[in-house]
Formats: sequence, structure tokens, C-alpha cells
Amino acid sequence: GFRQGFSPSYKSYENPLDQELGNYLGRHGYYTIVPLVSHHKTEYQQVDIMEVIHHRELDRQDKILFLDGVQQSNFYGEAAYHEALVHPAMITHSNPKRVAIIGGGEGATLREVLKHRTVEEVVMVEIDEVLVELCQKYLPEWNNCSDINIQGINAGSCFEDSRAKMVYQDAFKWFIDRFGNGESKEEKFDVIIMDALDPDQFVEIVGNLYKDNHFVDALYNGLSEKGVFAIQMGETETTLDPGDDTG
Repeated sequence: GFRQGFSPSYKSYENPLDQELGNYLGRHGYYTIVPLVSHHKTEYQQVDIMEVIHHRELDRQDKILFLDGVQQSNFYGEAAYHEALVHPAMITHSNPKRVAIIGGGEGATLREVLKHRTVEEVVMVEIDEVLVELCQKYLPEWNNCSDINIQGINAGSCFEDSRAKMVYQDAFKWFIDRFGNGESKEEKFDVIIMDALDPDQFVEIVGNLYKDNHFVDALYNGLSEKGVFAIQMGETETTLDPGDDTG
């Protein structure tokens, strides 16, 4: 294993194998690891996609996405997460037509938003275009919209839905540039959903997304009069305790 402190220059959070990815690779009694489906270093992060067989769950096969060694989603758990993130916000608004997604590279958040018939446009602002390409290729189950048929729209991939607009930019800069001063020619959003990485003090851009007041103000300014904002704030210690970042 790895130990923080055995070398002054070693930082465990910079080593994907010292994160959850390493736990999977080291627990052979619990899983059979199929060779990595994808192992790719993008401009922004390390992307690993693997298939495993869970021996303690009747040899159930699963597919898992890791970013910088941290598990993001798996085939048998992603639906519950993305449904809970998207649908409460969407049904809270009486008529959501324009929606923004921050992050969400797998396409699953986009998939759930596109299920709503009122939606006319979804702007997905994701900084890592290569991540999206890898998810389209290796995780098509996450971004499959073939069962959505609304007003004649029937796209195989959610990214190909005519209502989806992909923006490969830093969401922090994109929102501040358009809504940072409170006055904007950009049309506002009925719903904004932030599906970014968990709050992480070691990743500067993620810290800005969650804690920078200028960005938070831009998100507020980007909402329509009765707009709804949804966000995930990481894991809690127990199901009864709120996360530390919720205040």
C-alpha cells in the first residue's frame, strides 16, 4: 500500500492507485477485475473505466468510472444517483424549458433532463471533451436516449439529441463571463444542475466551483425568476449527518 508521509514530496491525492481505484485492484477476493476498458490521461484528469465481477453478489458484472482514482459512478448505481439529482429540481419548476448542466461528462444527468417534455434546450458545460468522448464510446448505457421519443425526437445518444447543446469550457469562467455582473444578454435558465466532482480541497477548480462567491452570484443571476438550482455536495459520514460543506 501507500503511506502519506513516507516521502516529503508524496501526496496521496495525486496518485490514482491511492484512491478508490487502488482499493478495487487490491481486493481480488471480492472481485474479478476484467482488464481495464479504458486507461486515459486527458488534459484535466486521469480517466479509468473498468469492468468487475462481484463475487459476493452472485457474480454480478458491473462497469465503473474513476476520475483521478476516485469512483464517480457504476452501472448498477448511477440511475438512482442521477434520478435523485435531476427530477426533484425539474418537477419543482412548473415549466422548465431551458436547463444548464455543469459537468456531467458521462451524459447520465443529460439523459434524465431530456426525459422531460417541457425541455426545449439543455446547455451542458463540461470542461473535458475527451471524457465525454470516452463515455460515449465505453459507457453508452449512461448516455442512451433511444427510449426517449418526444415530439418526434429520437436520438440514440443523448449527446445527439437536438435539444442538447454541448459547451466544452470551464463552467466557472463561462457563467461568470455571462452572468457575473448581473446584466446579460444570455437567456436565463429555469433549472441549473451542478454535477461536478465532489468538493475537494486538493483540486483548485473544484474548490472554486463550490466556494467562490463570484461564481455563486453568477449562478443566481443565471436563474430565471422562479429558477431552481440543484447541487450534490459529496458523501456524509452517516445517512443521518449532513456533509461538512453544507454549513
